[in-house]
Amino acid sequence: MSSSKKIEEALEHIRLAEKSLKTGLLKWRPDYDIACDEYQKAATCYRNAKSLDQCKECLMKAAECHMENRSLFHAAKCFEQVILVLKEQNNFGEIESLAHRACRLYQQQGSPEAAASALDKAAKIIENIHPEQALNLYQHAIEVVMVINIFFFMKYV
Repeated sequence: MSSSKKIEEALEHIRLAEKSLKTGLLKWRPDYDIACDEYQKAATCYRNAKSLDQCKECLMKAAECHMENRSLFHAAKCFEQVILVLKEQNNFGEIESLAHRACRLYQQQGSPEAAASALDKAAKIIENIHPEQALNLYQHAIEVVMVINIFFFMKYV
């Protein structure tokens, strides 16, 4: 499929997402589930069309919708996808902050292993370009793992 058709498809998904977020007389609350799905579909279309800025924007909106829906694990997954998009763009400036954000969401959801993994993946992406930031991410990942081990040890002692 050509990139223009993929962009048209993405715009349709965005339209549906925005429609699901609107409230009215008979619809009192936004439907974040539908909005999440549509924004992620739009992001996929934009990624296939190599329109990475729009892809990033849609993934960020999907993450916001997941957070509104209290689905923190899926919001963190969206942030990890944004990190991969930034890697494709060779835009490494935001990766550290997004990795920390994903880590916090994973921890709040109760998935410390995923939190440490997200930090590790992001650190590997930026270790050649920004070694100090990568070191910071690795140190944070170690702290997360150490907390897991302390709780595990205390549970069985």
